[in-house]
Amino acid sequence: MDKLEITGLEGAANGVVVEAQFNPKEISIDKSVSWQKQKKQGPADLEFTAAAPKTMSCELMFDGFESGSSIQTEIDKIHLFSAVDPALKRPPKVKVVWGIEGTPGMIPRLDAVIESIGITYTMFNGDGVPLRATAKLRFTEARNLKVGKPQ
Repeated sequence: MDKLEITGLEGAANGVVVEAQFNPKEISIDKSVSWQKQKKQGPADLEFTAAAPKTMSCELMFDGFESGSSIQTEIDKIHLFSAVDPALKRPPKVKVVWGIEGTPGMIPRLDAVIESIGITYTMFNGDGVPLRATAKLRFTEARNLKVGKPQ
């Protein structure tokens, strides 16, 4: 069975892969399209104003309980995808793929940046080593990236 994979596409994360230990039970893909009412027209007369990039959300579970091994290495890879890379001066772009890219009927590859990460550790060994965790991830579709001015 193919596993969902998140792969770094640039900077220090280039080529780093996080493979889902267990595929997510659900993935949400959202896209907003903005419309506004046309001035001096009827209530159903609309004007297109903008289209936002797609967003994808999923939850991954990591479990090292049976083997007694820490899951922290995989969690660290996820954090690498959201960390500011010194050379890029921003977090890296990633790709999210489940199955063989380009296969008809599959969820299409998403080139994106990580918008948010939430890690919940749910099991530890006696020494405090994390053995189980869930990662809630939210991605935003990305093509051309640049670094904004500091605020």
